[in-house]
Amino acid sequence: MLGAVPYETYRRTQARRRATWLLVLTLVLIFYASFFPFRFDTSRLIEAWRAGPAGLLPWGYSARADRAGNLLSYLPLGALLAYLAPLRWRAAAAFAGALLLAAALSCTVELLQHMTRSRVPNLVDVVMNATGGALGALGGALLRSRPWPLGPIALRHARPEPIALVLLALWFATHAVPFMPRLNQGHAWAGMRPLRDLDHDPVAMLAFGAGFLVVAAAVRRLVVEASFMRVLLSIAAISLALRVVFVGQWLTLDECVGLAVSLPIAAWLRGVTRARAFRITAAVATLAFAVQLAFPPALAWSGAVVFLERAFMIVGALWLIAGGGASLLFATCAFAIGIGLLAGATTGLLVIVAGILVHAGRVLHSTPVPRVIER
Repeated sequence: MLGAVPYETYRRTQARRRATWLLVLTLVLIFYASFFPFRFDTSRLIEAWRAGPAGLLPWGYSARADRAGNLLSYLPLGALLAYLAPLRWRAAAAFAGALLLAAALSCTVELLQHMTRSRVPNLVDVVMNATGGALGALGGALLRSRPWPLGPIALRHARPEPIALVLLALWFATHAVPFMPRLNQGHAWAGMRPLRDLDHDPVAMLAFGAGFLVVAAAVRRLVVEASFMRVLLSIAAISLALRVVFVGQWLTLDECVGLAVSLPIAAWLRGVTRARAFRITAAVATLAFAVQLAFPPALAWSGAVVFLERAFMIVGALWLIAGGGASLLFATCAFAIGIGLLAGATTGLLVIVAGILVHAGRVLHSTPVPRVIER
């Protein structure tokens, strides 16, 4: 028998839990961006150490785009560190602690960049990182004294469905990998070249349309009906922007058309029962994925993008099939055999892993949680 907990305690715990996960994600992205493309040479660090403090962190030139990137990247870090400071701390202590941790992390990262072959440590970067951390920490410290939780969303369930969150994470990762931004307007303009040239591929249009329908199904399971379309449009806008912002990505006419076609279908599916909507979306996603495997799109995406797209479609299709009332075990076996024949044994193995992931997510989502009282 699970005990009851006061609502304020539950609300605060859930808010801090979400903030902790956001902090972990922020740290991963900072380390990724700081050491990409991961070409290491420890002899550089030894030489810099022998040169003394001036060699470890020289005050050098930093481009305007780099300064802006360093400032912005540490804004969420400072805010989350201040927000997650011990509850007994006052706002001033939370601000100071977050600032010191952000500055220490920046110094550590810059020093470790001596071990890379393509990165140049710079004291200017530390200053910009610390400034961004200070601005974020100020906001996080002020947020601690407010009655609302961090990042309130009109969620459908107190515990969001795990696979729906996984699908959104895969969707955004597909649009952002390798997570290295374009640093000037010329590069961003180049990222829209397929759209400007009106290059199109019917198979890609079908695949993108099915992808947005899977995203709509995930959003439906996460938020209440009143927030559905607003959240879906926000996700779509961010997805298109990511294509322009990151290297190795292109904004295509295929994706824009797929979005335009999928939106009215998603709005219609929102009005039918969840099981029926899931079955229809699963059929569309399965068909689109099979056609895409049989007739690969003309635009050559990187291997990472292709892998993430396949993972997204496989997880989405299995989750939708199970949510529509069919057997997850049977669907996983059928997908593993069919997709294995179309795309090879590696992709077939990916189906099995996806099936296990979907099953684990369904079990986790159905596990009872403590009852909330005094709401």
